Amino acid sequence: MSETQTLTLSVDCGSTNLKAAVFDDQFERLTEASVPVEYSVDDGVNVEFCAASAVAGWRSLLDSVLRPLSSWEGMIGCVAITSQAQTFTLIDPSGEAITPFYSWMDRRAEKEAAEIGAALGGEFHEHCSFSSPVPQLQSAKVLWADRHMRGGLPADARLVSLPAFFAMDLGLPNITDSNLAAMGGLYSLGEGGWWKEALVLCGLRRDQLPDVVAVGQRVRIAGAPKHLDPECDVVFAGNDQTSGAFGNGCHRGGMVVTLGTALVVYRYAGEEPGPYHTEACWGPYPGGGYYELSTRDGGCRALDWAREKLMPRRSAAEFDRAADRALGDDGVPGHDWCFFYPQRLDAETSWQGEGTSGERAHAVLEGIGFLLRHLIETELKADRSPSEITVTGGGSHSAVWVRMLADILGCPVRPGAGDSLLGSALMCGGRPESEVGRSTISVADAALPQSERKAAYEQRYKMWVNGLPGGEV
Repeated sequence: MSETQTLTLSVDCGSTNLKAAVFDDQFERLTEASVPVEYSVDDGVNVEFCAASAVAGWRSLLDSVLRPLSSWEGMIGCVAITSQAQTFTLIDPSGEAITPFYSWMDRRAEKEAAEIGAALGGEFHEHCSFSSPVPQLQSAKVLWADRHMRGGLPADARLVSLPAFFAMDLGLPNITDSNLAAMGGLYSLGEGGWWKEALVLCGLRRDQLPDVVAVGQRVRIAGAPKHLDPECDVVFAGNDQTSGAFGNGCHRGGMVVTLGTALVVYRYAGEEPGPYHTEACWGPYPGGGYYELSTRDGGCRALDWAREKLMPRRSAAEFDRAADRALGDDGVPGHDWCFFYPQRLDAETSWQGEGTSGERAHAVLEGIGFLLRHLIETELKADRSPSEITVTGGGSHSAVWVRMLADILGCPVRPGAGDSLLGSALMCGGRPESEVGRSTISVADAALPQSERKAAYEQRYKMWVNGLPGGEV
């Protein structure tokens, strides 16, 4: 590493951990660190953490990731921050938090979300990434806070997202990006600014909200801390799904699928603004254009549950081997094997039909694959197989599952090499993944569909769909 090069610090404000990595000018990782997010409340409805804990975690993270580079002090030329969507706090004029951070997982504002839906109704999706108001929205929780804080929401309160809060610790004013803002219910994609009707409904003024920059835009820090370059910039890199998709070259075509706790399908939608499909999310993509995203809870959460039910205390690799052995040498599933429905998680009806342990393990991987295909065909309205799918998340490490997905989806499926940290760093570099050499981003060879296996899964997919009660997916 040359002492003349400029480094990039990339931070992912995740729901479980705050993660960070430092990249050199060829986007090779030099250091990496993470610290857990410590929730003060998490009862399944109310999910929050205190601002003091968030700051302590942020500073601990910076110390851990930068300490090995002490001799390179002052060489961080860009800090990129991607984040869980919607998580925010309210601060007073001195910058002190007057509420905890309300997590995107927090669902306390059910009533307020319904009121917003009744008031803003049919055109909601033209303004917001989400098709209809949900309790996780910032707008719904601001309304809730106004009703539950003593004396109501203070007139001088300011709304600050989690990445903006950390950027303020570096010396920036309150700023967010258009990608994250569009997911909060207070910003209008159609108008390209804060949504007047939503602000009035929630009792907010424009000066209580952040300034908005384009996702991926560089913002100069005035008086940067000593561990940063004096002319250091911050890039607000949008939500973590967008950063991960950017890091895997989603803008080149195809789709990026996250096989994580949730099942997420992400695609670059082009330069024409949405909304594109009724139930899917949409919003700005780095460098111009827009994305579309659909998700279901029945991803690896269902897989983890099924593993524990079928093979307690056995590894994921053992589960995969059992599913693979059941398929035999030709890799073709039996016509009469059992089915698995991940959307019935925690119910005894998750499996339909009898089968050996290996056949039931196969059914789990197959069932999540069928749910993915159904999501692509019904929610994203894809009338033909995608040209290619890149898979990320924990499930992408299963060669058995990746091969099965290629046969189920009828297209090449490859494990992705770019995570949200790399995607954010690439935004700092101002160049998309396709312009970075393969020495920097090596991508595993794709699994290709095989005709006999594909035909067998086609038949089983139709049977799986026929077994769905109306409206279950």
